[in-house]
Amino acid sequence: MTIALTPKRRGFTLAELMVAMGITVLLLTLLVSVTGVALDGWRLSRNKVRASRQAKAALDQLSRDFESMVIRTGNSFEWFYAESEKDAPGPSSNESPNAARLIMFTAATDRYDGDIGGAKDKGGDVSAVGYRLFYKDPITNQEGTDYDVFALYRKIVNPDETYDDLLAEDDLEGKFRRYDASLDDSSNFVCENIFEMSVVFTVEYTETLANSAPVTKIERIPILATTGSSAAKEFRLFGTGIEVDGNDDEPFARGRIVSVDVSLTVLTDNGIATLRRAQFAGTQLEKFLAKNSYRYSKTILLPQP
Repeated sequence: MTIALTPKRRGFTLAELMVAMGITVLLLTLLVSVTGVALDGWRLSRNKVRASRQAKAALDQLSRDFESMVIRTGNSFEWFYAESEKDAPGPSSNESPNAARLIMFTAATDRYDGDIGGAKDKGGDVSAVGYRLFYKDPITNQEGTDYDVFALYRKIVNPDETYDDLLAEDDLEGKFRRYDASLDDSSNFVCENIFEMSVVFTVEYTETLANSAPVTKIERIPILATTGSSAAKEFRLFGTGIEVDGNDDEPFARGRIVSVDVSLTVLTDNGIATLRRAQFAGTQLEKFLAKNSYRYSKTILLPQP
């Protein structure tokens, strides 16, 4: 009689199981690390793309208005006004460090709601335009909500109203206040997450020194709320010259503005959310901005009168 013997089955040893588990943990760790790096890269790319789109929307609109800005010399009327906001927008202790406010006359192509030559067009071609930063919810148009953001608004005044209310005046900012109440309407929204907007004017002028020929000089005038010997808080252009912080006796006062540099600091969505709940002091804000914002700037050449 033949007896068939079944071979004895052998299991895994404890050492083999430990090795297998170690390899599995190592692979999972590598997978999680790679996934984390990929997510961080995707998040960074998304923030850059979104910030660049916001900056492009703002800079393109500003460029169109500046490049068609209207100035007439030989009169005492005010043609342009810029200031760094005295009451800066933003949450408590995290206000915008530089929030430029701009008022100008320009041949805007979107006057009369873009219906140039149509039924709304009354024949005018010079509009007044105002820019301002606000901290509010651009969707509900309310302030003090959990969804407030820094937002840039632009108010255009049609040529007929501009002619009646704003042209040929020596206090453009004062006359424009009647339109400030509607400047932050949803219809005037340009883009969001603009934490800081500053401008620097390049002025060209001629100076005649004793016993020498006239010399052409260039002066750069930044409009900033931050302190600094060369920084100004208010810039006004009249038909007779330039006035900076109430002083019209500077050497460049009879010069001409050849260009303006516009600089924007655009926050990420995470940066906006952090600003709502955190307060920064000293260099903390600088470190926060370095991590959660992007900086954009553009030089815009101005038409010459």
